Amino acid sequence: MTHPKVLVDIDGAPVSGLFFERLISLNIIDREGIQSDTLELVFNDDAPHFASPRRGAVASVTIPSGDGGGFVGAFVIDRVVRKCLPYTITVKGHSADLRSEMKTSKSRHWDDVSVRDIVTEIAGEYGLLPKIADAVSGHVYPWIGQQDESDLNFLERVAKRHGALFTIKNGALLWLARGAGKTADGTSIPSAVITLPEILLGTCQNPESDVDRFGRVKAYYQDRGRAKRQEIAVNGDPEADGEHVIRTPFGSKAEAQVAAEAFAREMLRGLVKTSCAIVGRPALMAGQPVKYSGVHPDIDAREFIIGMVKHTYTKSGGLRTSFEGQLKAE
Repeated sequence: MTHPKVLVDIDGAPVSGLFFERLISLNIIDREGIQSDTLELVFNDDAPHFASPRRGAVASVTIPSGDGGGFVGAFVIDRVVRKCLPYTITVKGHSADLRSEMKTSKSRHWDDVSVRDIVTEIAGEYGLLPKIADAVSGHVYPWIGQQDESDLNFLERVAKRHGALFTIKNGALLWLARGAGKTADGTSIPSAVITLPEILLGTCQNPESDVDRFGRVKAYYQDRGRAKRQEIAVNGDPEADGEHVIRTPFGSKAEAQVAAEAFAREMLRGLVKTSCAIVGRPALMAGQPVKYSGVHPDIDAREFIIGMVKHTYTKSGGLRTSFEGQLKAE
């Protein structure tokens, strides 16, 4: 039997033999942002029945790409489902990088502190290395509170206000400019290029939509000096009418401005999307820029940011990769 191009460790011990003989499929989903990356293993459980990985075990998966790169990820097994007639076992897990203690609610506040300082402080509380982009971390809050809210929810809320992408990967807390295709230090991530021969028949789609297009984005803030609510508006889609109103009030004009501009950027990115399945490319990852070459003149001219990647291995089909994305931010 040919060993699959997939390497798996369970609690640090490499698996082989019966594990791969019984393995029907392996699916890994890598998502942009703080949504937990997931692993799914499906096994044939015909007699003699198979002892599957236990709940709580850590499964480390490596899919080499042949050029020294590829996919590497660790997952905590959190669900095991046994089915009868036919007999199968489905094992599911979530990213080991997601700290469960970050879901605990707490209350606190900060005074005269920058976004960078807040993110750095919270990262340090969990032993995570902060990697923070200057473009989305410079705003200074005179006061900001976390009221009966988990650190995960709080950071996600602040990230959305500032157009940031918040995620945890390989022991680091990443705080990046959303949709920019850049690392924390501002270095551009090289685009993955998808060519026509790689694309699986009937899977490439590039929908464009007029839904949720607005000419302006409006936000409100409280003017403490004048003791009244003020508003600001920024340009949205130049080809659209109407306006979108952010209902949540902000504490300052600068904060409202940043939030409105972030919403407008995401709105424009979402007007054009892409999805595609290709022959296996394990190095493809969420957050990476991607573009097509030799597929179609209109599509080749655009660059997208991958929001989700799914790597699927089966014995019959080998490895295939599918992805979804939106336009890269201008």
